[in-house]
Amino acid sequence: MNLKRSDFVIRWILTAFMLAVFGVFTSYSIAQDGEPIIIGQREKLKFFELESFRASVEAYWRYREDESKDSNGVTSHETESLLRESVILNGEGFFGNPNFVKLNIDIAFRLSQEKIENDVLNTTDRTSEMINEYSVNAVILQKSDFPLTVYSRRSQTLVDRQFASSLDSIITEHGAQLAIRSELMPSQFQYFHREQTQSGRFDGSNSELIQDTFTWHGRFKPINGHRAWWDYTFSNVDETNLLQDPNSFSRHDAIFNHTYDFGPDSKNNVRSSLRFFKETGKFPIDRIRWNETLRLEHSRTFETKYVYMFDQQNRRGSNQRLHRGAASFRHELFDSLTTTGQLGSSLLNISDDNFKSTQYFGDLGFKYQKIVPYGTLLATTDFRFNFQDDSDRGTSIQIIDEPHTFATSGLITLNRRNIVASSIVLTDAAGIVLYIEGIDYTVREFSDSVEIQRVLGGSIAPNESVLVRYEIGPEPESSTDSIGVGLTIRYQFEDGPLKGLSPYIRYHDQSQDRTSSSLIDLPQNDFQDLIFGIDYDIGKISFTAEHQIRDSTLSPFDRTRIEGSYTNRINNRNSFLLSAYYQETDRSTENLQSELMNLTARWNAQPTNKIKSSLVGTFRHEEDNKGTDSDAFEIFIDVSWRHRQTSVYATARNSIINGNSRESTSQSFLFGVRREF
Repeated sequence: MNLKRSDFVIRWILTAFMLAVFGVFTSYSIAQDGEPIIIGQREKLKFFELESFRASVEAYWRYREDESKDSNGVTSHETESLLRESVILNGEGFFGNPNFVKLNIDIAFRLSQEKIENDVLNTTDRTSEMINEYSVNAVILQKSDFPLTVYSRRSQTLVDRQFASSLDSIITEHGAQLAIRSELMPSQFQYFHREQTQSGRFDGSNSELIQDTFTWHGRFKPINGHRAWWDYTFSNVDETNLLQDPNSFSRHDAIFNHTYDFGPDSKNNVRSSLRFFKETGKFPIDRIRWNETLRLEHSRTFETKYVYMFDQQNRRGSNQRLHRGAASFRHELFDSLTTTGQLGSSLLNISDDNFKSTQYFGDLGFKYQKIVPYGTLLATTDFRFNFQDDSDRGTSIQIIDEPHTFATSGLITLNRRNIVASSIVLTDAAGIVLYIEGIDYTVREFSDSVEIQRVLGGSIAPNESVLVRYEIGPEPESSTDSIGVGLTIRYQFEDGPLKGLSPYIRYHDQSQDRTSSSLIDLPQNDFQDLIFGIDYDIGKISFTAEHQIRDSTLSPFDRTRIEGSYTNRINNRNSFLLSAYYQETDRSTENLQSELMNLTARWNAQPTNKIKSSLVGTFRHEEDNKGTDSDAFEIFIDVSWRHRQTSVYATARNSIINGNSRESTSQSFLFGVRREF
């Protein structure tokens, strides 16, 4: 914990608060000394008035038990018992008057007694401590054009992890926000200092994050068709974790956007965007990105768009420059046929390796939509080409902060060749928290892609969005010509006995020619991709089933996917949801067959106005012929009862993972009572 920095920030906030209080009182004094003409009675100022005050007491008991046994029969067992009693105070008040200094205060005093036992380490840990939590928020001159908010808060929570020790998480944050209310240029400034520590009991997962951040958001309101807005963030971060090397870095991230609407009825527009990004530390990078987009609406049925992008990156001495430009059009013939097309080129240079990549690309597509018996027929077809010349490249290409989201399957697929798997780095969506391979995710390589899989019980939540950094390895000089054609047909039944049914078929064919002056044989990515399936959506049922056949020179596979859900809102007090997901993949070249199945059932019930309850059950099965087999099951129950100022709540969770190398179980139970006054 950086106490000197924390003390400095607290003193800074208190000084700003006192100066604001002094300044407003002085302004009131000057007005009184000037003795202006007063009609009616002047509102009297009060030093402090408490508008409302609330108090509550709370007590809860939490018990958790984890057990794990590996393939050698070695068993680990850990139990955790926690009892906390709390007194919580909430109040609102003001200094002078509500517009002068508006104050909100939340304070909690908690007495915590905890007992932890670990059989493997033969350790018993007993603790008893007083925990203080607070949130203080002061809004100064909230009705003025320059309202200032000063705040300080501290929270201490217990992070429940399945199949791992709980984490004590302490977050302390002090900051200030200044808003400028202006018709011409409204802005908002914020600064905060945050200290976050997480400590595991026995697994060494201690971590500390110290962050200082300044943000500025502003915009110009529309003036003669012009609009502009920007965001700037500066962060200074110190991050330590016993499971990985510490990282200290500063980050500048500035984005400026401008749009201008012109022409008849302002139907045409041009948009400019400029981003500057600089980060130091373990992953240093300097980046400038500039985008220009011009959109012209020539008629109601015809429009064109012109795009230019410049991207320059400098990471670890590797300087990359990318120029990319494209022109596209969209034409609607009647209401049934839409034609789209695009032509463009790009130029990539890596200065330290004298690497140059020139690319020309284009596509032409047709979309046909027609009302047919019992429904609608939708058909699309597109033709694509890509010609690319690459010089000899001895260094890697850096891909920075590529956004991805873990799907229902728990997988992220990077569809690129020659990815350096050891270079893959995952962070949270803010780019601050660094996830750990083997604990939070695993990586599997294929000839034409890389799969990243979320680990059950890790720090990555289901359906979470992350940022991925990776490198594409060196390659010799080559020329690559790719030509492809695609076709999609969908028949959507909207009437008759098959209402809600939509059979479809998608086909994509790509032919590729790669030549090189080197002796290295460069693989060609020729493939035919055929997907056929059905969607069924009627009433409470939604269902999808499809089969994919990918005949590829790199990594052919067959894949079957079945996904469905049933939602039934029985009445205003009861609802039921059942969802299922199944995926089977057979990769013949890698001799890999895998299965994934996920089932979830949720029931929400409210028998009376005082009682609420929910029951969630989840089953997940993973299996492949490489020995990665596991079954995971979880059931979660939540019940709460409230009568006037008294509330009682209870939760119970039981989680089981059975794998070929380890069997783990985790049970937890929580019971609490809260009384408000």
